[in-house]
Amino acid sequence: MGTTTAMSARSLQYYVIANRWASDIEFSIAETSFFYHLIDEYLIGLCEPTRVQTFKRIMSGLSKLEIDRDKANRLLTDQLKHLELMTDDIIPEDIDSLSGKQMELECLMWGLTDEYREVKCALFALVETIRRTKSN
Repeated sequence: MGTTTAMSARSLQYYVIANRWASDIEFSIAETSFFYHLIDEYLIGLCEPTRVQTFKRIMSGLSKLEIDRDKANRLLTDQLKHLELMTDDIIPEDIDSLSGKQMELECLMWGLTDEYREVKCALFALVETIRRTKSN
């Protein structure tokens, strides 16, 4: 971002927060790949009749997580582009518009974090149960 004009403190704050969220989303993408690796590694144990429902719930949650994450990522990318255009003085600063989008992103990111935590905990708990069963 080549700064040619000074951003207001509020816009700068939005930019910093949005960049942190973008980093969180990138980490989520990498860790989701690890989740799929775990699922592949423990697939036989996950498909045991007593675990099928839990496994289906986890896969459904993982699918929803990816859809919601992609939506948040698109909105976040748009917000960052908008902020960069304002910084480069290509478009005028519009705090009201930014505030609305930032609040929407904040709600999405909170929800995404909760979904992510639930899926991760459920998957890790199930894999740990299977791992313990295998070692006994």
